[in-house]
Amino acid sequence: MSSENDTYDYQRHAILFVDDEANSRKYFQRLFGRKFRILEAEDGVQALEVFRANADDIGIIVTDQRMPNETGVGFLTKIAADYPDVIKILSTAYADIDAAIGSVNQGGIFRYITKPWDIPELEITLRRAMEFYIVKRERDALMGAKMLAVGNVLLANRLAAFAFVPVCAAIPSANAAEAIASFIRLAISSPDAATESRNDTSTPNLSKLHARQLQLATLLEQKLPSAIKASDCAGRVKNLAEALTSAGANGLTVNEDATEICAETDPTPVLLEAILGNESDPRVSEDAIAVLAAIMGIYDSGFAVTRKRAATLQLTVSPRVERAGSADQTAGSQAAKWLIEDELLVSAALGIL
Repeated sequence: MSSENDTYDYQRHAILFVDDEANSRKYFQRLFGRKFRILEAEDGVQALEVFRANADDIGIIVTDQRMPNETGVGFLTKIAADYPDVIKILSTAYADIDAAIGSVNQGGIFRYITKPWDIPELEITLRRAMEFYIVKRERDALMGAKMLAVGNVLLANRLAAFAFVPVCAAIPSANAAEAIASFIRLAISSPDAATESRNDTSTPNLSKLHARQLQLATLLEQKLPSAIKASDCAGRVKNLAEALTSAGANGLTVNEDATEICAETDPTPVLLEAILGNESDPRVSEDAIAVLAAIMGIYDSGFAVTRKRAATLQLTVSPRVERAGSADQTAGSQAAKWLIEDELLVSAALGIL
């Protein structure tokens, strides 16, 4: 037997061994059971059941070709498309080599071995296959994290860009960045937020992201003037209530002094998805921007919007507490300050935390 490589944990993932001969299964278990975790199946039909029950745990499949009910290649072909990363090894008699070679692409087979086995060579093959599988999984995880980080930077910049819309459009709107942070908090604090889908940022489409950003920013520029038109906070709270109702907040009520908004249903997680670009329905996008603009209007009037912990949507409107050192800042510097300070908030909105 070859010496082990201590760099790898060969039992981290299981090997599914498929053979209709009970003696072959016992022999394989006796030879390699101490080094690898081994699952067994007696034919392709049972192998499919075992694999489906343990798909997340299996790294290698070693299957005989000639079996009753289902051939080895037939079994491998059924899982090749959905599980391309699983290492597939075909065990076949020497007389069937030509057929095995012709079936390699069909089942996504990594290698074929002939019977009777060369034990040292088979052990090396299993070790190399497991090492390859482990390294590939680790590489894919690192690449996924890297692409996720890139996508999240792009989407974080999208959220921050909304704070600069009133600055660039010369619309007098104070505390815009703080209002956007509040909008994010309202959505991610919803009990429904965990059930909503998140953006697929593994392969961000830059051209679509840019076009969508321009569309939403332009829409905000159009909606914001009417959101800050009302002279008092009560009128702006009414605007928010109307925007939420249009977005799907059923049974919405506003108390007499316009300090509380309650609704039976909560559309804010879906609205945040639209702001992030995960929802492309024009109506949903318009509703999302309308709600965002209404919240910006409330913050511009010197009030803040917070959410109560409840199964339904319950918002409180109260005088905004001025942050130390923020009174003399320009709208642009306030937006930049909030962008830096709310990095964790943005990360939560993107599903990192």
